[in-house]
Amino acid sequence: MTTKTTTGGVEQQYTWRENPDDIIILANRTNRNFILDLPAGRYRLDAGRRMRTLRSILKHQQIMALVEDGSLAIE
Repeated sequence: MTTKTTTGGVEQQYTWRENPDDIIILANRTNRNFILDLPAGRYRLDAGRRMRTLRSILKHQQIMALVEDGSLAIE
C-alpha cells in the first residue's frame, strides 16, 4: 500500500510495507494471559494465542524475559 501526499507542492511517497524477514509470530505457550507493555500501548496476549508482529519487539526487556523462560515462542 502506497500513500502519496503533497506538502508545499512537493509530492512525497510513503510505503508501509515491511520486509517479510522482519515479521514474526509470537505465540503464548502458557495457560496464562499476558499484558504486554509496548511503546504503542498495552497489548493482551491470551493463553494459547499468537500475534503477528515485527522482529523489533524482541528489543523490549519484558518480551525477551518471557521468550527466555519459554512462556512465549517465536514461530
